[in-house]
Amino acid sequence: SSLVVEKQPPQVIKTQSKFSTTVRYLLGEKIAPGKPVVLKAQIINESQARNQGSIPGDTVGELLNNTAILEHNTASKNTCATFRNMSIKKIKRADRKGTESVTEEKFALLFSTEITITGCDTPYRIQMISLPLVVIVHGSQDNNALATIIWDCAFCEPDRVPFVVPEYVPWRMMYSTLNSKFTSEVQTKHHLDKCNQHFLAQKIFDKPDYNGDFSNMMVSWAQFNKEVLPGRMFTFWQWFEGAMELTKKHLKTYWSEKLIFGFIGKQHLHLILKDKPNGTFLLRFSDSEIGGITIAYVSTTDNGGLKIQNIQPFAKRDLEIRSLGDRIRDISEITHLYPNRPKHDVFQKFYT
Repeated sequence: SSLVVEKQPPQVIKTQSKFSTTVRYLLGEKIAPGKPVVLKAQIINESQARNQGSIPGDTVGELLNNTAILEHNTASKNTCATFRNMSIKKIKRADRKGTESVTEEKFALLFSTEITITGCDTPYRIQMISLPLVVIVHGSQDNNALATIIWDCAFCEPDRVPFVVPEYVPWRMMYSTLNSKFTSEVQTKHHLDKCNQHFLAQKIFDKPDYNGDFSNMMVSWAQFNKEVLPGRMFTFWQWFEGAMELTKKHLKTYWSEKLIFGFIGKQHLHLILKDKPNGTFLLRFSDSEIGGITIAYVSTTDNGGLKIQNIQPFAKRDLEIRSLGDRIRDISEITHLYPNRPKHDVFQKFYT
């Protein structure tokens, strides 16, 4: 197409929220002089996106500030239309299939206009659609909408029928996506390691005792963000995203300096701490709640043996009141960060 979406709209859009997008026309210098060319944007659903070429009859949503003039920049030689302060006033949902939720429904923006090229008498219609987007009405839906978009961006085939995605993908692709998302969101160079990867696989497949290779096991959309984890009230993605958000907002430096072990299961934890002296500890993301970090440490039992304990997880609100560094300083039972680094040497710079 001679029309391209140069600046895509956000892929998760809340109704009434303002956003902008820019569309570029590649044959700008060939537009016949005369009245300005006005581009129109409409919101379309998945079935309308599949029928590109026909003008959608039904409107599925009301879009404000949905026209923009195509302007030619003589310096850059670009011909663009920028839609500013656009917003979705309301949205009409399709009839949902079975257990499909509103955050799984994909829409797109359709940009269209009629253009007359120099030397041609009749105008011709051009159109282009944006990347798929999910429309939400409340901030609480953001997390699940993001899961839909991540799955779509990571696993869609080129030249697909809009907006078809596979139901299953190999774990190695899923893990690569999670790792990329984690490092880009937290803005860190410290990637998830092999231990993290193995535990995440054990978690999503519900195989806590499996020590083999998960790489080629197929993981489903349902396992990613539809079914709740065993014994929990949340999905795998909701739990993973909670740890990512906590790290991004409160633990970025700790994570980047490799002071946080991160995603590790109880069995692996016991394996690496069982022979360590009293007071050895490590930092891990909570297994039982969303967005928590906990301290696992070696302590003595009443009869002089050793046991491994976990401190009640610290959530975002706890770390806003008192930083992780100060909390580590306060707890006298923990003395050495695994494998054997004195805690004051490691964390002193975080003390206030």
